[in-house]
Amino acid sequence: MGNSKFQIWHVGNWCIHVGQKYIESPFLSPSKDVEIHNYGQPFVDAVKTIPNSIVESSASWDLYHMSPEAFDEKLKWATHIVFGDVETKCLMLHPDFFNRGKWGDEPITFPDRFDILKNWVEKGGHFLMLGGWYSFSGERGKGGWGRSRFHDVLPVECMPYDDLIESTDGYTLRTPNPNHPAINGIDWNTAPPLLGFNETKLRKGSEMIVEIENQGKWFPLCASKKYGQGRSSAWMTSATPHWGINFMKWKQYNQFWRQLLLTD
Repeated sequence: MGNSKFQIWHVGNWCIHVGQKYIESPFLSPSKDVEIHNYGQPFVDAVKTIPNSIVESSASWDLYHMSPEAFDEKLKWATHIVFGDVETKCLMLHPDFFNRGKWGDEPITFPDRFDILKNWVEKGGHFLMLGGWYSFSGERGKGGWGRSRFHDVLPVECMPYDDLIESTDGYTLRTPNPNHPAINGIDWNTAPPLLGFNETKLRKGSEMIVEIENQGKWFPLCASKKYGQGRSSAWMTSATPHWGINFMKWKQYNQFWRQLLLTD
């Protein structure tokens, strides 16, 4: 762990937007302009309000290209790690597996980064997964976290199918334990509409913090549990657009993230 009290590494919620396509001839259709967006910036700004905190934000493609040595150094630095819309392939397949120039004659292996991340939590790190199309099981199972070695670390069980539940009308929330330190003093009756979430099942021994209702059934929205000396938490919807486009404007948005991440 790092020397500063709270050193938070946020990964994901970035995207590259390729500009408009222009059909100039039957043989040419160039795209004009490229923009890189960090849709996780509202979340990053919120956690920066934690006193004595340092926050770094990386795109999922940076995680994918990260060497084993750089990944180890980042885990030594971080006290908290937050993944948002990060599919498991970003941790499984290092680019060197596809670089024929580096194959040689010897077997190619790398330390399993799920095992390394699990060990980091066991030794005292706080891991938080944010919801999204590539979180938990994700769209058409592309998230893949239910099939990973890290699955048992999560406070929820991933579904063996596409877990996206969405509505433009929003959902009802409830707090079974309003005195939980992650939400104590927060008025969830004022929370704005959420436009979707990942379906999961609360893992035995985990704490249900916030629930969300869909068609008469209640599902985990926020859950947490101790894991070894550390903690694993999960927020089953986006902290930012598109599911969280209303949530990030909430007056108690910053307070919620501060309290959740500071829960021991």
